[in-house]
Amino acid sequence: MNNPCYQASGRVPVTLLPLFLLALLAILPCAWVYAWALGSIPIVIGVLLAFAYSACMALIVRTLATCAKVRNPGWMGKAGILLALAGWYVQWAFWLAMLVSAKSGATAGTLQVALNAALDPADMFAVASDIATSGGVRIRNAAVPGFIVALIWLGELAMHLMLPSLMGRMRAGEPFCETALAWADSQVVEGRFALLGSEDVERLRADPALLPTLLVPLALDAPDYAELTIYRCRASDSFASLVNITSHPGDRGRPERRKEPLVDYLRLPGMDVDALVRQLTQPQDIAGRDENADRPVAPELAPALALLQDGAHEQACTAAAAQLNSDDPAVQADALRICALACSGIERWSEARYFWQALFGHEPTAHNALQAATTSVMAGATAQGVDWVEQAAELNLRSRELPMLQVWIGFVTALGRVGQERAALPYLEKIRQVYAELGTTDATVLYAQRIPFFGAFLDNTRPLVRAALDDEQGRRWYAALLPSLDASGRQELNAWLDEAFGESAWQQPMA
Repeated sequence: MNNPCYQASGRVPVTLLPLFLLALLAILPCAWVYAWALGSIPIVIGVLLAFAYSACMALIVRTLATCAKVRNPGWMGKAGILLALAGWYVQWAFWLAMLVSAKSGATAGTLQVALNAALDPADMFAVASDIATSGGVRIRNAAVPGFIVALIWLGELAMHLMLPSLMGRMRAGEPFCETALAWADSQVVEGRFALLGSEDVERLRADPALLPTLLVPLALDAPDYAELTIYRCRASDSFASLVNITSHPGDRGRPERRKEPLVDYLRLPGMDVDALVRQLTQPQDIAGRDENADRPVAPELAPALALLQDGAHEQACTAAAAQLNSDDPAVQADALRICALACSGIERWSEARYFWQALFGHEPTAHNALQAATTSVMAGATAQGVDWVEQAAELNLRSRELPMLQVWIGFVTALGRVGQERAALPYLEKIRQVYAELGTTDATVLYAQRIPFFGAFLDNTRPLVRAALDDEQGRRWYAALLPSLDASGRQELNAWLDEAFGESAWQQPMA
């Protein structure tokens, strides 16, 4: 069964053993510093120091998993436990050696005492037992009862066993490119996105290509947002993780952040993640205007562009047409764009269609294909317009340069303007299906996903549907949405149907 998320291969390279021994050696100086500091600082600070020592061992375990390229979380969890036990045992030996040396007044042989203690666990256990059953020890002139020392040791052990093991398991479970034999490069995408719900996550698991559609950019200072992390693999599919981050008032009035993991390491099959990141981090053109129209044009086209912006469309087309034979492909493309926009502005649709199709040859984008589709329809070439809109949709599925609804809405609008309402029905059904899959008419949800409000959908499609179907067929066409909507959506649609088509003698089931 195919899992939509990454699963570690379970491989344990033989390099784990020698690198494990090196990790043990790396723990020794940390254990020495920790044992020395425990005898020199207050007990309260010692608790923080214990966390720091545990974090240090966790970092060593994570580095071990990284360098050894272990892709088996279970094995790395066990390796983390072994290293934590070794670190706890060694720092215990160091601490006891320092304690014995302090009592005897001879500090020169502390390392030797520690080594002897570590090599004789029975003797070390006996010394520890004596401390636990005796009057305790003195730390910075403070008497600490023996049983308290024993509890501290056990608490340290529990702490040290948790974090290194957890970090080892987490690292071994992160995406690894088996083809390139390298860890995936992670990147937290800049920007904040609207919070996602469980339904959004299920849709992403079913179709990861919806990721750029479901992630709606928010202001950079938005308090509640979704965060996206991308994992790039050089020779295989990349992955994405999503988490909701919300702010809540803390106990002392300070805001606290809570993280809710949504999905870990979602596979992005065949997706260009660099293009995805650019799309998510650059301002989106909701109106669908061609992004190439914003870049500076060549100086020789500046007069034509100025005429276009002043509304002198015919003069702009004439001025731009003089550059159509330029040796520079970029100048040709810009000249075609100005001619296409100018002809569209004065409704010379056949010429506009020609220029948009020619521009598509230079810039094969979904936007240009959609423009070729709509101008073909306006020029009376509906069949060619259908071919172009299907090509636009196919391109947009890969590039995600436009909201997919915009493709269908733009084409339906053109068909409606030329009285081709029957031809628009298949594309109206695509638009209707978006609302059926969403299952709600809540304005906040629709706005967050850049979908027109439900009322706007109903009012804008009504003339087309009524022109293509009789009243009873039209009512049934809209009523087909009812089983897919929630209770409030069904109530809203039923009320609109009664207003638009008159009260019906039959009722839709409300289940």
